[in-house]
Amino acid sequence: MNYTLCSGVDHMKIGERIRFYRLQQNKTQEELASGIISVSYLSKIENNQSLPSVEVLTLLCNRLNISLNDEGEPNVLDRLKDWYKLIINRDTDLAAKEYEEMKGIMNQKDSTGLLYFMMFELRFHLLNRNISLANQQIERLQEYTTLFSGDLLYYFLKFQGLSAYLQNQFSEAYEKYKKAETLLASNVFEKWEEADLYYSIALTSSRLWKVSICLRYTNQALGIYQAIYDYKRSAECQVLLGISFQRSGEWKKAEESLLLTSKIADSLHDVNLKGMVHHNLGYLFSLQEKSDLAIEHYTKSIEYRNQGDYARKLHTMFSLVMEYYKVKDFERALEWVSQAFDILDSQDQKLTEYEYHFKTYYYLLNQSRSEEFESFMKDKVIPYFAEHKMYEYLATYAEILATYYENAYRYKLSSQYFRVSNDALRNIYKLV
Repeated sequence: MNYTLCSGVDHMKIGERIRFYRLQQNKTQEELASGIISVSYLSKIENNQSLPSVEVLTLLCNRLNISLNDEGEPNVLDRLKDWYKLIINRDTDLAAKEYEEMKGIMNQKDSTGLLYFMMFELRFHLLNRNISLANQQIERLQEYTTLFSGDLLYYFLKFQGLSAYLQNQFSEAYEKYKKAETLLASNVFEKWEEADLYYSIALTSSRLWKVSICLRYTNQALGIYQAIYDYKRSAECQVLLGISFQRSGEWKKAEESLLLTSKIADSLHDVNLKGMVHHNLGYLFSLQEKSDLAIEHYTKSIEYRNQGDYARKLHTMFSLVMEYYKVKDFERALEWVSQAFDILDSQDQKLTEYEYHFKTYYYLLNQSRSEEFESFMKDKVIPYFAEHKMYEYLATYAEILATYYENAYRYKLSSQYFRVSNDALRNIYKLV
């Protein structure tokens, strides 16, 4: 006799099902087995190494208040995966509405459905940038990893990658995404799912300055998105190509990619995409020392980014501050720093990267080179960007501190931080 759960594509054996509900109810093996069977025998049942009698199964299920038979709805998994697609498409309103409905209909006796619900709930929290809830969900899901089918393990690795990415842990994100990629071939996924993973790897590679890897995965994602006529995601790929071309000095190609994206954004009336395009055009012109054009595009980007993701808006505001600093318009730069502080103060979620960026430039713009500035740079800013392997900023800030020491005739410390800056630059060139 072989007891299995009948709902869904991935069947869960009865032993796995018993373990799932025991963990969900925070029961130990000792508590569940007490008076029924030995703990060692329960362990064998949960690991599908032994098939118990119907009498033992009945007693275990009664203690867990579950049925021997799966009572899940046959269409629940399909609906859950439709909800997941809404999340991937960033349809926040519909995804939130479906989340509330799914919470109401999830059958507590459908263990397969519950695992998928918990998994996609994690992705829903990440969509809404609820990092603390996402971290709690990751810890919760860790308890069930031995029950994961191949596709659930893939999702878990992928979502852990996104969680790490959103917390600026780019190396960890890259490792998780690459592990998820190894499971693509052994599981059946739709092409949009494959493309979403490739795009995620490309985006993370870009943050790590792995330009050649970014180009490869961006082109893989782009090929799929073009084949399925997903114009918005195709445009996002063009932005990534533009960034990679910028970093390799191919400015003409970069501009072509970004202008193509701009046309798509106009046709889709997508303000977020327009904001992204103008930001990257600003960066492109900044690299070419065309500060007037850079400032013009950064300002347009902020206009489009007045709604939504504050981290992206702060990123553009910071780029604008750096550009004004470059042309020595300190008054306007300080105005944007002040606006950034207002946004940072209004956020529940701590955005450490931007706190450090704007506070550093607050010191620079006020020409404040005090011991407080030295301590802030040495003890907070440089360790933060070193830890997160954000080499571009590490190189910049280490050079600023080195120059501070040089002007104070502290040449040993100056030499030390110039070396930190040069090492960071070497890391960038090595990755490119």
